[in-house]
Amino acid sequence: MKMATTVFKWTRALSPEGFTTSNLYFSELCESSYYVERIVRPHYVVVISDYNAINEFSLATSTFDMSFAAWLVIFVYEKEYGFDYCHNPPGNIFHLKFNTQMLVRCGMENVLREWYSIDLNRTEIDDVATWRIEKGIIKIIPHVLHDRRYNLQGLIMRAVIVKNSPFVKVNKDGRLDGMFGRILKELCVTLNFSLKIVSEVEEYGTWNSKEKTWSGAVGELYAGRADISISDFSITSARLNVVDFTLPLLLSKNYIYIQKPQIFAIKWSSYFLAFSNSVWISIFGISVCATMLLVFFKIKYGSESKIGYLLSDSFLDIWGIFCQQGLADFPNRTSFRIAYFSMILLAAVLSAAYSAALISFLASATTVLPFRSLEGFVADGSYKLIVVRGSADYDLFVNSEHTLAKKLTKLMLEHEKLPLTVLEGFKRICKNPKLAIYAPDEVERSEFVKIPCNLIYVETGKVDSLAMILSKNNPFTDVINFHLQKFINNGMMDRLTDRTFKEESNDEINHQPVRITSIISLIFFILIGIVLSTCILIIEKCFFVHKSKKKTMLDLISLKTSSVYCIKRNKNVKNIAKYYTNRKCVDVKY
Repeated sequence: MKMATTVFKWTRALSPEGFTTSNLYFSELCESSYYVERIVRPHYVVVISDYNAINEFSLATSTFDMSFAAWLVIFVYEKEYGFDYCHNPPGNIFHLKFNTQMLVRCGMENVLREWYSIDLNRTEIDDVATWRIEKGIIKIIPHVLHDRRYNLQGLIMRAVIVKNSPFVKVNKDGRLDGMFGRILKELCVTLNFSLKIVSEVEEYGTWNSKEKTWSGAVGELYAGRADISISDFSITSARLNVVDFTLPLLLSKNYIYIQKPQIFAIKWSSYFLAFSNSVWISIFGISVCATMLLVFFKIKYGSESKIGYLLSDSFLDIWGIFCQQGLADFPNRTSFRIAYFSMILLAAVLSAAYSAALISFLASATTVLPFRSLEGFVADGSYKLIVVRGSADYDLFVNSEHTLAKKLTKLMLEHEKLPLTVLEGFKRICKNPKLAIYAPDEVERSEFVKIPCNLIYVETGKVDSLAMILSKNNPFTDVINFHLQKFINNGMMDRLTDRTFKEESNDEINHQPVRITSIISLIFFILIGIVLSTCILIIEKCFFVHKSKKKTMLDLISLKTSSVYCIKRNKNVKNIAKYYTNRKCVDVKY
């Protein structure tokens, strides 16, 4: 009767505060969870009146998730059988977890104590507040749960590692190294726990629909053989159903990496990309107009040359100006000088702009890529795709219903031929230029991945969140995430990842000298010009030699004709003189 009165008073006190209450026995505890919305965390008030009630509540909690609800346990009896269960509970009688939220009041005391468990065999008890009728509840320790529970008291967690992971490595002395290793070592110091590596696996873990099992590290946690895996895992919906993830430690873009083409330089079309089409059309129009204007001026000022010669001479003058050549004869007239000076000024500006654009193309070392997207990769069809075996990327393509993913799966190598690590995949690409690997960009910058050749990537537009994983409903997931968030807020994460140093080193790598292969097309273009000009010179030389010979022959014929004429003329003159002489002699005789 006294217990029923106490429960009634509690129900009446909670109703005005907006709490929906229901009375139940300890044996009905498991059934009650089915009627409670998982969105709202339920609150249970447990009243323990005697030793039998302790046994009944202990039996009910053995099959109940104690982290599911918030608890207030009130002991209303004195010591029984000489043992104080409220102040010194034996073992973990209520099957508590680390993330259980339970407050306990012993008898008529004004202190509220917090109960939880770390190793599941002992109950941890901390005083958290005082509870008085006149003052209410007064907190005496930090309000945030994980600021209070920061000491795991040397707990040993079973860990599994993915072999050759790009972000974690076990040294010869058994110590963790790498970005994820450094983060976890800092967590171990902060939370006072340690790791025991129970296994090393080759795969991250994928779902085998035929055998209905998970492989790799995910499978180890799913089977309960490990508590945590400290490798880099992509967060996917399928994995979220079987494991817990920490906060994302890296946000990585996914790229398709291929071997850098051996012949990379400026395309022939790149020489025209310095200016837009409208600029090229304007230059051509100005050249034509300037040529016609010069012909008009020359005709107006009385040039006696033919129109064809005037056009060719004017065009060569304009072309020579654009090629930074001087004029053979600078005109005296002001109109001609203004026209030529304007063209020289325009040519100087265009030459400077074109040179700057061409140097930009050379310095940027534009690579001739066979494709520039996932769609282009599929359309090209000449490359084979590889991903890390047993990774989330493999599941992304194989188990997807998307049309593009199905096409990419057809280009993928067989499962047995896929590499087990990213480094192995990069080595295969360096040996086979017709292979491409789908991988996160952070992997390329990892300190443990040494790529033996030059690679180039194509963006896919996909972003991955990389994190560590824990067993499903692990009681330590929240406290680990809480302190990881602290590392992010106070800058510890940036120091552990060494991101600043990597960015500086990448900046140094990006500035490369221009090599001979980058300007091979330009050299080829110059050689064509030299050969063509040499051929034209030879043709002109032959033409002028032939013309000179013909002119010489004509001169000789003309000279011979004139000589014969002179001889005949001299003869005629002599005959005439002789005739007149004889005539005088005849006259004298008469």
